[in-house]
Amino acid sequence: MDWRADLPGAAVLSGLFLGLVLAAELWRRFGNPQAEWTRKLVHMGGGIACLFFPFLVRSPWVVLAMAAPLTAVFALGGRLGFLRSLHGVSRRSRGVEYYPLSVFLVFLMARDRPWIYVSALLVLAVGDAFAALIGSRYGVVRYQVEDEYKSLEGSMVFLVIAFLAIHLPMLLLTDLPRPVCVLAALLVAALVTGFEAISLRGADNLFVPLAVAVVLGKITAQPLAEVIFQNLSLLVICLVVAALVWRTRALNAGGTLAFILYAYGAWSLGSWQWALPAFIGFAAYVAIWVYLGRRGRPGGARVQTLARAVLPPFCILILANSFRQAFDPAYGPYLAASGAVLAFCLRPGLLILLRRRPSCRAAPGSPPDLRSPRTWKALRAAPWLAGAAAGAAAGLAVAVPPWLIQGLPPTPLLAVSAVVLAVSLANAALVRDEGDLEAEEEADFPWPARLFLLAFAAAALVLALQWAGLAPAWRPDLAIWGAFQPLQVHS
Repeated sequence: MDWRADLPGAAVLSGLFLGLVLAAELWRRFGNPQAEWTRKLVHMGGGIACLFFPFLVRSPWVVLAMAAPLTAVFALGGRLGFLRSLHGVSRRSRGVEYYPLSVFLVFLMARDRPWIYVSALLVLAVGDAFAALIGSRYGVVRYQVEDEYKSLEGSMVFLVIAFLAIHLPMLLLTDLPRPVCVLAALLVAALVTGFEAISLRGADNLFVPLAVAVVLGKITAQPLAEVIFQNLSLLVICLVVAALVWRTRALNAGGTLAFILYAYGAWSLGSWQWALPAFIGFAAYVAIWVYLGRRGRPGGARVQTLARAVLPPFCILILANSFRQAFDPAYGPYLAASGAVLAFCLRPGLLILLRRRPSCRAAPGSPPDLRSPRTWKALRAAPWLAGAAAGAAAGLAVAVPPWLIQGLPPTPLLAVSAVVLAVSLANAALVRDEGDLEAEEEADFPWPARLFLLAFAAAALVLALQWAGLAPAWRPDLAIWGAFQPLQVHS
């Protein structure tokens, strides 16, 4: 492919985009509009101009040569204080910097499938802009995602526009059956609406178009029965999780959306056996939340904490799904990582329960008597007891159900359970601030890098036991649903 043939089209698109930025800057300086309006003008206009990339430019290197300098200029504009039309908003956002990068990545992923590229760019350009403008002006029902507030009205507008932006290109540019177009667009629109809602500081400009490209490319390769099944699966997961959270307040709005996306990802990319640890962990977390007397209280785990917690098992699932032959040996490490995450979530609650024992109190309901040697001994033993109890409970909770269903020998169960117990005790040994009772009783306790690394260590230990022949590979039954197969990430 001769990249020089793409230069005229690249020059036209570059001129359009630079002219749009210049017009927004002049409007900002002399018209004194709201910064959000000039930002969305560039956002929407630039996205619509980028729709012509697959028809004017064929080489991804040319697109990269255009995207990289724009990303650098936008980043410098935010740091040095120019380009006020883009960086004049009060909220912290790096969405402008992600925008050219996401255009290049979607162009690279959707080569020879322009309808996927057009769908992803329309969602990015039109859906996000209208959702932000309408939500900020007319939004009444607001929910919190970390330190940002979003509106239900804005999310609904995004869902409708995303559905149309995905459905129309499929309908006009492909020969897919109409039911597949409708249901695939509905599924992808619902998923990316969740991604948009929980994305922070402009990260939706990167994650939303990539999610559209990946999920749309995979779901449209499935038969109609599978598309229907995936829509129903997402609906059931949403209803069950939302009902439990509504009654218990164990997660906030952002955390609820993040868990739904994770649980559906485990369900669709793996099978019910891969999703089972996620649901068991959620049920255990809700149970201890209620037992501690926090039912109905505001708070709960938020997006960043939950995302850090589920990232290790989700990475293992993605790798296993990308390499089909890796499904079998990856299931044991996946269970170990899921069990470790559950143990880390249960440990603070168990620690609170242990510190409420009579041996730690001078009288029922009173604070610990720190002058008593007996109290000090009980307090020092509590972290180890909580770590051991959380590790044993979590390891058995995630491993016993699939072990019983499959009728396996005890070796895989013992390997996973022992590894989860070991990393839970290692976490108890590494923590140095056990005397801070108030920090331990925070609903949304921090998720430091230590827990992230220990979860991966649990997976690596089980994998090493399998490779050494000390534990057989855990083989989940991927054909349990018959025609309903996992949505493969790889092409």
